[in-house]
Amino acid sequence: MKLGEIAELLGGELSGNPDLEVGGISSVQNPKPGTIVFCQSPEDVEKALRGSPVALVVSSEVEAPNYIRVEDVRLALAIFLESFYPEKHPEGVSPDAKIGEGVSLGKGVYVGPFAVIGDGVILEDNVKVYPFTYVGDNTVVGEGSILFSGVHIYPRTVIGKGVRIHSGAVIGADGFGYHIGKEGIRKLNHIGNVVIEDYVEIGANTTVDRAMIDSTRVGRNSKIDNLVMIAHNCDIGEANIIVSQVGISGSVRTGRGVVLAGQVGVADHVSIGDGATVTAKAGVSKDLEGGKVYGGAIPAMEWGRWKRIYAALMRLPDLVKKLR
Repeated sequence: MKLGEIAELLGGELSGNPDLEVGGISSVQNPKPGTIVFCQSPEDVEKALRGSPVALVVSSEVEAPNYIRVEDVRLALAIFLESFYPEKHPEGVSPDAKIGEGVSLGKGVYVGPFAVIGDGVILEDNVKVYPFTYVGDNTVVGEGSILFSGVHIYPRTVIGKGVRIHSGAVIGADGFGYHIGKEGIRKLNHIGNVVIEDYVEIGANTTVDRAMIDSTRVGRNSKIDNLVMIAHNCDIGEANIIVSQVGISGSVRTGRGVVLAGQVGVADHVSIGDGATVTAKAGVSKDLEGGKVYGGAIPAMEWGRWKRIYAALMRLPDLVKKLR
């Protein structure tokens, strides 16, 4: 693709030769000849120019022979990758797949070897089910959604269109609900389901448990990282960002645009308002108002210093008594 064509694709302003041929992309850390490099900072530009790429994509004017100036470099990167390196997926049903009774398959569907599709499942147009994936009875998978290898979808799950679920994810397993009494621990059978709305992405080895009676919901356009736990009866709002190792207890409600950074823990029945951000390792034990940033994790420090701080903390109650 010529540099001028890329500038038009990105909606950017070209400085340099529009007829230069671009053979691909390379990173700031390893700029290669014949490629284009996307630079988000002056330091990135400096690193990129140590190599000999065809051109740079930047957000402001730079001292380089060929560059494209755009408003948002990361958005331009997303557009370029989607256009220059489009995903390709197969079509057709493998003879080694197991297809249940009453299954509806749309146009362009792919079901890979050793995938299992239960009874009454609906796979809409261009759904891709990769090898060794299980889709339980009476599940609906919307148009263009992709279930990568080794995904497990329990029965009666509803998945919207354009959803991506990565390897090892489990959607619809039993919620962790029990009655504990004098007779011991008795399981509460979960008869609800999971609803994944349009354009959600769920990372590898993430789990979303089904509700006890109603539905556990993940809202439209939310993005969930690897190794996240979403418990039964949760209602995750639209366009949430949930980062790796977050644990969300049962019946949590989040608003639109909530961000939970890595290893955040949320207690059961908590509500988090629109646009709230919770920083890494923080614990959420009560409702949070929207539009604010919350945190409270202790950062890593030299071990001997932490032991001295901890010893001082243990003396605080006695010191407070003396001060009173």
